[in-house]
Amino acid sequence: MLTLTQCWFTRKHTPSEPVPRSAKDVYHSHCKSCDRPIISWDRSVWHLAEGFNLLQVYRGLSTSFLYLVDTRVDVVVARFIIDHLKTEQEISAYARQICADNGVDDPDSVLELRDSRKGRTKAKGRQKAQAPAPVEAAPAADADRLTGLPGRGTFETALAAECARAQAQKARLAVAFVDIDQLDRTNRAHGLDAGDAMVRFVAAQLAGLGECQCHISRNRGLEFILLFRGAGADLVQSRLENVRKMIAASTLPEAPDQRLGVSCGLAEIDAEGDPRAALRSADIALHHAKAQGRNAVVAAAGDKVIDPGKDKGWLGRSR
Repeated sequence: MLTLTQCWFTRKHTPSEPVPRSAKDVYHSHCKSCDRPIISWDRSVWHLAEGFNLLQVYRGLSTSFLYLVDTRVDVVVARFIIDHLKTEQEISAYARQICADNGVDDPDSVLELRDSRKGRTKAKGRQKAQAPAPVEAAPAADADRLTGLPGRGTFETALAAECARAQAQKARLAVAFVDIDQLDRTNRAHGLDAGDAMVRFVAAQLAGLGECQCHISRNRGLEFILLFRGAGADLVQSRLENVRKMIAASTLPEAPDQRLGVSCGLAEIDAEGDPRAALRSADIALHHAKAQGRNAVVAAAGDKVIDPGKDKGWLGRSR
């Protein structure tokens, strides 16, 4: 007969004896319920010591991030890099958006948002656990200084690798261009600092797509380029539409009267076709979105270069 211990129900391990402070900030004990070896880095949250702790692995990397934890099993289920965000206000806004998108504030939610730099961001009434701040990330060779995102060179490397993988695994792959609408108007009305704040804000929202198997790079000027793994044009269109709506409903302190908007064009990459054709098709879809009034998401059918003056061949446009 199998006896279930208290930690099985609570999903929390508790040390069986007082744990003295360690010079190396690594604490070992045994769970008083199941008697299995447990380990902690802050004496607040304990993990089974019979494997490796994903958070501790991340802590060794030179990256700052927010992460969602399933509190039932104390497992990291999603990670959101924040190195590209410049201020605590931007990070807080990003955290609120993550909580809203994932229902963290719902009464029956088992998810909790935490910050790798300082412990828990959305702790649902629990005491915040302080974690040591990681070393700042070294910028990529072609990293964009304004947003912290990688540049076009990194995208091209990712594109070649993902196309080869998609062809071998018969997986779906899609590419998208995202362009900030009327940024020049913000620069003229409120100054270049306000325009820079808008670029960083849009980059932060797009970075949230990184947990959807998406690579994001700053392409050129006002444009971002995205590569979605394991997703078709229909799913990518839905995800970009959610981001577009969120951006359109936002305002920036630097330009409170300025309407925000992005135009998006996307296309699915045929595993057996030419990815450059899909890029051209996504670029035409972007121009189609802007020509139809901006603040829109347009998807092209397949990787064919389509005449933007004709409606036939477009999967759809959302506004």
